[in-house]
Amino acid sequence: MAVPERSSSDPSETELSETESLDGGSSDIELTLPADPVHVPVARALAADLAVRLDYDLDEVSDLRMAVDEACAELVAKAAAPGRLRCVFRADEEALRVSVSATTKDGVVPAENTFGWRVLTALVDEVQTWVTDGNVVHIQLVKHRLEALA
Repeated sequence: MAVPERSSSDPSETELSETESLDGGSSDIELTLPADPVHVPVARALAADLAVRLDYDLDEVSDLRMAVDEACAELVAKAAAPGRLRCVFRADEEALRVSVSATTKDGVVPAENTFGWRVLTALVDEVQTWVTDGNVVHIQLVKHRLEALA
């Protein structure tokens, strides 16, 4: 039985592209998926897989997985329909940086006095938010490598 092919314009398609290898310096891996809660585990799993491949310890892997989940869930809840969630993973000698973005209805960054924000700031070393044209809200997470901090 043949499986139908998806065109690149199919909104349910998940796209993954790598701009450089993980072995040579910094790398960018971009994941674009529908802004729907059912797809958040894909981003969470990619974050955990990258952290394992980059030799983060099990606690750090768990922290990154939960932080990416929280950032994605926050933006999915605010996303304008039909929306796309964009996750960019960048690894270098010092840290793993994850930038999550989506076009939102209101163009407002997450409030810093919420439980979700406290979760984010407890799980990673740095959290930044900003808004760009078109109500695109960005959340960047940074988890430093223990060796880089020593």
